[in-house]
Amino acid sequence: MLTTMATTPWRTELEVAVGGVQLRAMEKAIALAAGVKAQTTDDGVAYYARPGKRGLPLVCVHGFGGDKETWLLMSALMSRARGIAMVDLPGHGASADVPEAEASIRHHAEAVLRVMDRAAIDRAVMCGNSMGGGVALRLAASYPDRVAGMVLVASIGRDVHEGGARGWIEGDNPLIPREQDVDKFMEIVMERPPPVGKAVIRHVIMQRVRRADQLHRLFRGFILASGDDDGVPRAIDGIDTPALVIHGEQDRIIDKAVALDLVAGLPRAELVVMRGVGHGPQLEAPRATAKIIERFAERIEREEARRVRLAR
Repeated sequence: MLTTMATTPWRTELEVAVGGVQLRAMEKAIALAAGVKAQTTDDGVAYYARPGKRGLPLVCVHGFGGDKETWLLMSALMSRARGIAMVDLPGHGASADVPEAEASIRHHAEAVLRVMDRAAIDRAVMCGNSMGGGVALRLAASYPDRVAGMVLVASIGRDVHEGGARGWIEGDNPLIPREQDVDKFMEIVMERPPPVGKAVIRHVIMQRVRRADQLHRLFRGFILASGDDDGVPRAIDGIDTPALVIHGEQDRIIDKAVALDLVAGLPRAELVVMRGVGHGPQLEAPRATAKIIERFAERIEREEARRVRLAR
């Protein structure tokens, strides 16, 4: 027993290291297949992007503690003619860190706008997962000319700043696992493991474990910045942007009631519930999610073309 206990940390570190090597190789291969290049804005916001040949581009925003790679696999399954940008929000992924005061939904939305400007994207279909859905809602409310449509994937809701997540600031935060909770974290977040090896999954989760102090600070900045212009907009009935709300039937982080409330509050929203899927549809069912988003973007393009013809 003593011998097993002594070797367990070493084996864990080896698995995490191997997972990191595998992950980097996989990311390079998928980025090549998707035709995206890693870039950084002047103020340190990292993103992947590829130019589009036709149609509305997609701008993809990850959830809390995640990074742009959560959209990478799905991006390789989208039409190559469609432009795309996947953003690392400030303090996440390869982007520069920020203080708590600059971790609000508004600051994240402004970072996305800087990426759009750098990538020469005037208007886009905004895709946001979890906290990223709140960023998409803020962009649609404050910068409607830049948002042609929204895809809210397992999105936070308009009451996130007053809801149960406030209790996570001081108590246990299920989005920031401890080392002994690595396996439990994946069970909570995902119904279907993504199509990668166990070592890769352990590596990704261990990065959250090791960044716990930073993530707790970013989470406070996100949740506590709840003013009318700083947080997720509460008055969503004035957002006239077409919206597609995608929610996993087995989502154990955000209840389906949040998705139903978004659909009820947004004037032009529809709901797609994906069975057998948890909190990360774009990771758990990337091909199906890509098809759903592609159809939604094509429909927006047809509607806009129809309006242009009628206006002539």
